[in-house]
Amino acid sequence: MCILLMGPAVASVAPFQSVIAIERLGFGNAVYAFVVTAGALFSVLASVAIGIVVDQTQRYRGILLACICVGIVAGFLMALWPTAAAFVVVHMVLFPIAATTFTQYFALAAVAADRNPEIDKDVGLSLVRAGFAGTFALTPPLWAMALAQGVDLLAVYWMLAIANVLVLIVVYVMWPKDMGDSGGSGLTFREAVAEVIAPTVLVRLGLITAVTSANGLYNILLGLLVVTRLGGQESDIGWFSGGVAMVELPVMLGGALLLRRFSRVAIILVGAAIYAVSFAALAVVPSMAAAWWLILPFGIGAGIILSVPVGYIQQLVEHRPGAGSSLISMSHFGGTLVASGLFAGFAEIIGYGGVAVVGAALSLGAAVLLFALEGGRLRPRVR
Repeated sequence: MCILLMGPAVASVAPFQSVIAIERLGFGNAVYAFVVTAGALFSVLASVAIGIVVDQTQRYRGILLACICVGIVAGFLMALWPTAAAFVVVHMVLFPIAATTFTQYFALAAVAADRNPEIDKDVGLSLVRAGFAGTFALTPPLWAMALAQGVDLLAVYWMLAIANVLVLIVVYVMWPKDMGDSGGSGLTFREAVAEVIAPTVLVRLGLITAVTSANGLYNILLGLLVVTRLGGQESDIGWFSGGVAMVELPVMLGGALLLRRFSRVAIILVGAAIYAVSFAALAVVPSMAAAWWLILPFGIGAGIILSVPVGYIQQLVEHRPGAGSSLISMSHFGGTLVASGLFAGFAEIIGYGGVAVVGAALSLGAAVLLFALEGGRLRPRVR
């Protein structure tokens, strides 16, 4: 239920965020990139700290409620005071804390799978991610229709705030208070941090981060490419984003079945290749009419690189769901950090399309290196 409600919350803001900042609030490319970069860096730090505290205290419910409340404050602040100053506070500080709820749900799904041996963890995590993608897919098209009818774009923050209120009610009323009562991790904060930043973990995490950075760059560039280069309207952003997310849904569900026959790194490589080609194509197509044809390959690639790496990352620190959620957050927000760095460094030099091509090449290159690091395995390890 929580992950289903989070879909509309995130989907209401993510596709339109760059257009709101640059086209509505007057941010320059460099300033917007700084806000996104600082927010992503803070998200990484917050997610690591929260994940370790969760493992130490097992207080899943209390920490989750606190982070949801931060999301409510963020949504209402931007909705009631839609200014550049509010945007900076919300997207650099408040949203990064609230966004850790997303990976906490994956940690709790892992706990549930560990406690019930009849649940296939890969299938369970894919279902959680697909549930998010399903409601995410429905939201941008609804906003596209609303915007076409004259609704102001900044109204997306009202949707985010209301969705977080509903999630808060669900967690407070329905979430079991004894969730995660099996005892703490037994590690000190320093020992827990050392485990997360072990070289073998960091190298693989860095490569996954580079792979998923393409999606972070897509979130930054989609609206800008549609409005400034492809001749589209604000409503087209919603239709395109929703179409991609709709394709992601069956891909995520099918990905769990593919993992029975192929290794995670092999599937990630294929997904990254499809996504990279689609992203580069979006940068060079001549019009919005041509861009619509990219929804299918975009969705296939995104469905893979947004779901399969979750299980791969959690395997790096098995039996530590909180640390696993920290690593997932680090890869997600680290990807945003890389994406914003690319945007800041190259947007003024090679344009939005050029940045997309560079991001696509980086993602594919990282996937190739990860595949090689794992020995080029096509088949999954036999346990």
